[in-house]
Amino acid sequence: MDIDMNIFHGELRARLQRVEAGREERVAAGTYDGVPSVAELLAGRDVLVTGGSGFLGRVLLEKLLRSCPDIGTVFLLLRAKRGVPPEERVAGIVNVPLFDQLRREQPTAISKLVPVAGDCAELGLGLSPEDRAMLQDRVFIVFHGAASVRFDDPVSKAVLINTRGAREVAALCAGMRQLQTLVYVSTAYTNMDQHWVQERLYPTQMDWRTMIAASENADTAATMNSLGQKLLGHQPNTYTFSKALAEQVMAEAAATIPIVIVRPAIVIGAAKEPLPGWLDNVNSPATIWVGVNMGVLRVSKLSKPEVRYDWMPVDVVTKATIVAAWAKATKQLGSDVLPVVNAALSDVHPVTEEQITEIYNEMTRRTVPFSSAVRYPVHIHCKCWIQYAVIYLVYHLMFGLIMDALLRLAGKKPRLIKVYRKIAAAEVVLVPIAERLRNIRFETCGFWDLQRLMHPDDVKNFDFDLDSLDPRVDSISMLKGIWQYTLKGKFDKENGLRHIDRLFWMEIGFYVCLVAILIYLYLPI
Repeated sequence: MDIDMNIFHGELRARLQRVEAGREERVAAGTYDGVPSVAELLAGRDVLVTGGSGFLGRVLLEKLLRSCPDIGTVFLLLRAKRGVPPEERVAGIVNVPLFDQLRREQPTAISKLVPVAGDCAELGLGLSPEDRAMLQDRVFIVFHGAASVRFDDPVSKAVLINTRGAREVAALCAGMRQLQTLVYVSTAYTNMDQHWVQERLYPTQMDWRTMIAASENADTAATMNSLGQKLLGHQPNTYTFSKALAEQVMAEAAATIPIVIVRPAIVIGAAKEPLPGWLDNVNSPATIWVGVNMGVLRVSKLSKPEVRYDWMPVDVVTKATIVAAWAKATKQLGSDVLPVVNAALSDVHPVTEEQITEIYNEMTRRTVPFSSAVRYPVHIHCKCWIQYAVIYLVYHLMFGLIMDALLRLAGKKPRLIKVYRKIAAAEVVLVPIAERLRNIRFETCGFWDLQRLMHPDDVKNFDFDLDSLDPRVDSISMLKGIWQYTLKGKFDKENGLRHIDRLFWMEIGFYVCLVAILIYLYLPI
């Protein structure tokens, strides 16, 4: 490995000891006397969740229902999708393995999920007057996680959904009679021009009001979209740009509304709850894992051995989000008008590109073999662009052309070159981010403070359990999760191993034949 993990894990253990000592001091001082736990706080209380159909939103819903059995109604802001009404979308959200444990333990809990027709991309969130009045009368806590997470959205679209949507949520909350907390789920990468990202707000280069007004005007929106990166300044993409503006929206709203901002780093599959490796999409690192294990991706421009990634299991992020809501509602966070929590782990549990490659080549492809792989899976770590270019030409473009030709001969639609075009387009977006990740570190005092402040009765259900994280175990769980939950495949290790062994010998046979042909052509006997 390229770094000494013992140093980082030593710091991790030291921090966990300080957390435990802090909890014990608070208990001894009677700090929790009269303070409800998370489950007690939410008993009989109604909450509103935006973004409940997304990856993080689904896990949040499941955790709220499972760990807070007496919670009131959980309202979901959902838009009708392709003619599907919100009621049917709720069924689509919960009819997945993620909710199996909840269905076994609390069969009626899912009935607490109530859809409310709306859309964060619309003014007033697209709410009817009746629904708006009902929410403002009943909701106790709001979790705002809805956002467009595409990095390549036009500027105007990202601003309308992510920035104006935040403004509309804040306006809704301003009229809520019982509101105790609005949790805004941002991203740790809103300030990528900083080498040391503190748990505070940073000024933006553009004013959020100006950007919203410009995005609402068709002519100025078109101009903004054509300017692209020139308008974004130091931001690498429209997602981080619009989320940074949304934080400024929350900063102004915090004068009258109790708000806490949670900034998760790179959210990956669940470490433990409720299903290890749960992942319902192939975004973020999962895209690379899928491409490699399918035998499609062999080399990537993202291969920077010194890059220290900040992987945050989705169940840890979910717990941090819920505990942050509790801490703000019960006034455990002190006097800060707008607390900010960087949910990041690279200072105690880093995962580097070199570690990822070694983990994969040493064990993962043999532990989680994909029975539908198209080529023997290998991930090659390149350290110079010439090596990358040669490998890309041979193992990507030539392979794609040959496979597509064979597909045409078989009367099937060619698809490999199309896949490689998508990979190239993704690299254009992701490479600038990977370059900046090398120098970014996060202040995480607030994240660790959430664990220290945690109510003793919540430790069993909401402890972050960071000392159990292991890059090898987590990588294997994530690959299994991708295969089972995202690609909907049935995991059969024995069959998968036989398949990739066949692919290995087929590739060896191809190289032997190629060498024999070259010898025959250029070294005639």
